[in-house]
Amino acid sequence: MWISQNTQVRLEPLKDPPKTIRYSFLKTKFGQMMMGVINPISGDSKDQVAIGVLHFVDKNNVNTYNEVQERWPKSELCKDDDAVKLVADKLFKGDKENSQAIPIAIYGTDFQLSVWRALVDMKRGETCTYSQLAERMGRPTAVRAVASAVAKNEVAILIPCHRVVSQNGASKYHWGAALKQQLLADEKSQN
Repeated sequence: MWISQNTQVRLEPLKDPPKTIRYSFLKTKFGQMMMGVINPISGDSKDQVAIGVLHFVDKNNVNTYNEVQERWPKSELCKDDDAVKLVADKLFKGDKENSQAIPIAIYGTDFQLSVWRALVDMKRGETCTYSQLAERMGRPTAVRAVASAVAKNEVAILIPCHRVVSQNGASKYHWGAALKQQLLADEKSQN
């Protein structure tokens, strides 16, 4: 189970942290992931659900749950396999040719939002350094701030922070260098 190369995302900024994040654990071709969904995300649609968390399970489910809770201290995490399955089915099993953009709920500063938008705009299989990403954003001196925003990304793969590489060639990734290399190789093989 994995995401189609044609998958489109739509970033939906949140004004406040969500009161509740409904989550479940999913098996994917790159290992287990924790997905959290937020509902509703905007006033125009009461049933609009967005992905707000997508983390790889690093050591075990408990550690991943605890990390997500630390990163979202004002939100209650509620296990809800059914709610997550509806979104996961659209993401992993939906009509790959004619799918609508998957809404991604993001919460952060205006600068962080701009970094995440720049990541989403990158082409599949493309990589860049932190300084190149800062230059693309028109903020060439903000390399450290860009790196910090990349590290605060809550939605792995869909906001593709794995595409940012170090200038010195080091392959750093929150969930390990080996996984990052697998993700990049998979994307390049599908281009």
